[in-house]
Formats: sequence, C-alpha cells, structure tokens
Amino acid sequence: MGKRVLVGFSGGVDSFYTAHLLKEKGYQVHLIYFRLTEEDQAERARKSAGLLSLPLTVIDLRQEFRKTVIEYFIRYYKLGLTPNPCVICNRDIKLKYLFRLKQELSFDCIATGHYARVIRSREFGKKLIARGVDRKKEQSYFLALVERKILDSLLLPLGRLTKEKVVEEARKLGFRYREESQDVCFIEGDYGEFLKKYIRPRPGVFKLKDGTVVGKHRGLFYYTVGQRRGLGIPYKHPLYVVELRPEENAIIVGRKEELLKEELLVWNLNWHVEPEALRGMPLQAQVRYRSRPVEVRELKYLNSGIYCVKLAAKVEAPAPGQVCAFYSNDLLLGGGEITREGAEGWREA
Repeated sequence: MGKRVLVGFSGGVDSFYTAHLLKEKGYQVHLIYFRLTEEDQAERARKSAGLLSLPLTVIDLRQEFRKTVIEYFIRYYKLGLTPNPCVICNRDIKLKYLFRLKQELSFDCIATGHYARVIRSREFGKKLIARGVDRKKEQSYFLALVERKILDSLLLPLGRLTKEKVVEEARKLGFRYREESQDVCFIEGDYGEFLKKYIRPRPGVFKLKDGTVVGKHRGLFYYTVGQRRGLGIPYKHPLYVVELRPEENAIIVGRKEELLKEELLVWNLNWHVEPEALRGMPLQAQVRYRSRPVEVRELKYLNSGIYCVKLAAKVEAPAPGQVCAFYSNDLLLGGGEITREGAEGWREA
C-alpha cells in the first residue's frame, strides 16, 4: 500500500487535480475540507471528492479562522498596517491543522494545491520550498511564514505545472471549471464596506512630508501605501499614499518616487534554514506577492527581533504589515513582516 496523505481540499480545480495526481501515484488519499466562513462550500467539495472516488472529512474551523485571520485583518487596519491574510491563514490555519491531523491520525504526509515546489536542497541538506515553474501563478511567497518542521512532510504536486495545464487536465476528468476569485475569501465586494462594520471611520487630513495639508481623508482603513486612485486631491502632480500615521490620524502623500525604498525593517522572521548558513550567500527580497525580487546588499540584525534589510535597488511601496520573503534564486529561505519604525530608532545588538 502507498503512503497515506491528507490533502487540504476546497473542491476547486487546484486541490481537485492535486488529489488526482497523488491518487495516480499510488498514495492513499484522504481529503480534508476546512469550513472557514459562513459561505460554506462543503457541497462543492463533496461533489469534487465524488468525482475522484475519495473519502472527504469536513472540519469546522470557523471560530479559529475568525479569531486568527479575520480579527488579525481588522486589527492591522486599525493600526494603519496592510495585512496579508493569505500568508497568516496558510501558517496558522490550513497547514497548521493539516499537520496536526497528520500527527494525530498517523498519516505520512500532507499536501495542498499551491503552485510551488518542495525540493531537497543539496546546499542546505534539507527539504525546502522553491518557486513554481508557472511564474504567472507561482505561490511560494504565501508559504514564507510556514513552520520549518512542516516542510519535511509537505507535498506540492502542482509546482511543476501551469494553471492552464491543470484546468485542461481536470476538465478531462469531468471537473466543471469556473473562474475562482483571487480576493480575500471572507470579503465580498469592497474592503472599506467590510471594515467599517468593525472600525469607526475617523476623517483626518492628507499631508505632504513638509506638513502641508492638501486634503481630507475618510478614515485610515480606506487607504494603503502605494495607492493613487480614490484620493480625491486636486494637485499640480499625481499624489500617492506614502505613509499612514495612525498616531496623528494623518496620511502622508507625495510623488511616486517617494514610494521607492532601498532600506526596510523586518521583524518576526521565520527562517526555513539556520540564519548563520546565509552569511555570504546571495539573497533576494520580495516585498509583495507580485513584486520583483531584489538583491539584498546587507542583512543586519539590530535588536528585539528586528532586521535591517539594505537592498541593491529600490523597491516600490513596501507596506508595513506585508511580508518580506527571502530567496536564494528559486529557493524560499523564510520571511518576516515589514515594520514601520525608522532604522534610526533601533540600535545594533
């Protein structure tokens, strides 16, 4: 008999084809559907599982998801930060609970439908996550904060495939593909409309860096670093959100070039390798899911878990609260959260 694997299963095309590939390779596959929101897709998951003739277990994690992901999302917007709920969900809900079930039920491994790869690195002598081959879809960035111990038992069968190929092959198996939303799963429509149910909007001012007031904003949570549209500020040149200052209830705006940074602070780092092994190694940093990775000129530990990341080129709009993922070529080495404090506020350890 083949190894026993638990597959995180939404019933969508990616998890469907993941389960199919593992079944074809001889694994004993058991599907796990986590109910996370009130919009229950369990029936879709059951139909997809039926197509594969595989057993499915539905587990209600709505309470855990609300506490861990939704409340985090709301809290970060209150603080003037830009949250990354998909990264937190992978770390603290989906992969965490799959791994816990694997241990409790004595399964051999777990799997998801992420477009990324798990490879054994000769250089580091262990399994690591690598970028998927489909550069338009690859999702390794969303796994930067996953605990290192999970990687040894993680399977990512879609990492060497393109989305188009997965859809094509799934349809041949009778799967009825429909376009899937790329938005945050617990929000339908506008973020602002969702957030104002939990945060009282406090109007304030837009300011330039020199303190000049140039307009009024509706409330901090309606805006994010890098935003241009929807500011409603008549000015002699286009203005972008450069910084959110919740302590002043003010938003700093400026020219596009003011968004460019070549130094940032990252904390709460999660390394998939020992940090000491990175000394002298070429590293790249990626500050958003769709942003281009940039060479790291220097990675310096300050104190209190804070690292100063000096880049070889400027990156646009690194937003506090977002994840900075670190790579060596295609290998994901870990990541942490971008924080807003100025580097001058931290002394070196």
